[in-house]
Amino acid sequence: MEHKSITIYDIAKEAQVSSATVSRVIAGNYPVKEETRKKVIDIIHKYDFQPNAVARSLSKKETKMIGFILPDITNSFFSQVFIEAEKYALTKGYTLLLCNSMNNSEMESKYLKILAERQVEGIILMGGRINKALPDVMEVNELSQVMDKMPVLMINGKIDGLDCYSIRTDEAHGIEIIIDHLVSQGHEKIGLIGGIEGITTTDIKVEAYRNALTKYGLPIRDSWQIYSGFDIERGEEAINNLIEVNKEDLPTALIGINDLVIIGALKECRRKKINPFAFVGFDNTDLAKNSNPELTTVSHPYKELGENAIDLLIQPQLNQKKSENKDILMEPYLEVRESCRKIFIEK
Repeated sequence: MEHKSITIYDIAKEAQVSSATVSRVIAGNYPVKEETRKKVIDIIHKYDFQPNAVARSLSKKETKMIGFILPDITNSFFSQVFIEAEKYALTKGYTLLLCNSMNNSEMESKYLKILAERQVEGIILMGGRINKALPDVMEVNELSQVMDKMPVLMINGKIDGLDCYSIRTDEAHGIEIIIDHLVSQGHEKIGLIGGIEGITTTDIKVEAYRNALTKYGLPIRDSWQIYSGFDIERGEEAINNLIEVNKEDLPTALIGINDLVIIGALKECRRKKINPFAFVGFDNTDLAKNSNPELTTVSHPYKELGENAIDLLIQPQLNQKKSENKDILMEPYLEVRESCRKIFIEK
């Protein structure tokens, strides 16, 4: 009998017992005669048999696997949250299965189906449908059906009407502390670039931006707030648009909807050999720490987001408490670096 291919059926044959008896001995939580148990254990040790993890998980009704669906692992925000969650999950005996939907709704649906079929113990969602201000009804229903089978948790997004936990950074407060800082630096003309209208993370930031300017009695100009997208190229486009439309009256400070957008703007300004702005990002990614100048930016509490998401997902009572508030906000903080010094202010 070859060591590498031994199965419980081989052990059962040699021990002259049923395969079910061998399974009971391995599980250790069913009554088996001591003489039989010892015989089976001796054969297991003889061949250094390692029970198949999948078979064991089926018998115990647990897989110790959690599905994690996100739209783009190359985006530093998503990857940083995932890494923190993965590190913590391993300490709890769980493995994360990464599913990269590539910003495609059909791919997201496909992964939801695959993870449900694989009987993971829960699913964590980032981006995609949970960040749509008006999510598609079919997408909501599909997710609701998955939730009937297993717990689902959302990070930095939520869908009203679905009874599951969401854990997210208070992004409105993040914008408030940016503007508090810019005002303390003497800025009165502040712009915001990037994002897509109808994506909740954008809508929250835009509303907070306008509310904070109103609080300080600062001008709000539609031409200083430009939707463009979420990557570096969209930041380059946004800054060119801003400069073209506001030739005679530019803001002195610019906030990016995320780090990528504001780095794109900074890059384009350097290419044009102009430097009229203080720059502030959002997300505190590795790019922010390594840009030139180093970028002032709002930081998510990445470690807390990842760890709390895992704790909430694996707790037994996850879907039992229907009345409690399941929308959990985490506090961001401002990382002040070189890109937002007073020297950038033009009066």
